[in-house]
Order: sequence, then structure tokens, then C-alpha cells
Amino acid sequence: MKKILALAFAISALLISCGGEPAGESAPAETAVTVNVDETVNAIVTNYSLTDGFVFTSSSTEAGEYLDADMILGYYGDAVDVPDFTKIAEYCVYIDESDPDVYTDVGIFKMADPAYAETFVQYLEVRVSDKIAEADQYPTRDVPTLEAAVFEISGDYVYYVVSTEVDAITSDIEAAFGK
Repeated sequence: MKKILALAFAISALLISCGGEPAGESAPAETAVTVNVDETVNAIVTNYSLTDGFVFTSSSTEAGEYLDADMILGYYGDAVDVPDFTKIAEYCVYIDESDPDVYTDVGIFKMADPAYAETFVQYLEVRVSDKIAEADQYPTRDVPTLEAAVFEISGDYVYYVVSTEVDAITSDIEAAFGK
């Protein structure tokens, strides 16, 4: 009997470690959330009086209101590597570089290919890391704001916030996601 119980415990432990679940228990179902990226970012722009930067959105058909290849290269890539925006279904970003020492970026991206989310976050992180690395050349750069930046994946979405109001803006975005 002891051998049978030991075998049962071993099989149960093996199933759990491999992602299986004991009978009668199930993993919580992840509910798909749909977020209107334009409404969410534009509400943040309004609520925080972000008036010196630019809003770029995939819903626009007007040049300068969406991120074209050159803007993607300038904001999110470098001379040899840029993110693949064909893997992004829609986006809305606010980018303010009116003061070369203080950055305010807020962006929400709905991924067409959710498997690309981690890679895309790496591009966002590199953008901020590069600005921090350049701080030796620009001693007045607001490094604490850059270091406090938030980069998150939530379901099929990626969002990021670089702002002196990072906690409040992140809370607003999370509220849009029902968090």
C-alpha cells in the first residue's frame, strides 16, 4: 500500500511540475480584454495636460499622425535594427521630446502577433537605456524619470510609460485593462 501511495504522489508531482493539474482543480481562465488604444492614450494626454509632444496613432491616414518607417527608425530602432510594426495591429503613442533633458513617452500597442511582445518590449527598453547611457554627455538629463520607466505586457498588448507621473499614468492604463 505504501508503494502505491508513493507512486501516486510521484505521478501527481510529475504532472504538476509538467503543467498538469490535479483532478478537480483548474487554472484561472485569462479573460481577453479589449482596450481602445486611442481613447486611453488621448485621455492620458488630456488628464495630465501633455501638450508639448505629439500623438501618433495607427488609426490615422494623415502623414505625420502615424509612425512611418523613418519615425519608427528614429524613435524605436537604430541604423541596423528596427521593430517589425507588421506584428502590431494598432497603436497610439504620445512622445514629447520638446525638452532634450526630460522625456515623456506613453504608448499602448495591440500586438497582431502576441509572440512578438517580448521582442517589442526589448526595443522599448533599449530606447530608454540608450538615453540613460548618454547621460554622461548630458548632465542635466532627467535620469531618474528614465530609470523609473514602466514596460508591461498585458494579454495581447504592450504598454510603456516614461514620465514624471509614471505611477499615476500606469495606474490609468492598468484601469483600462481592468487591473
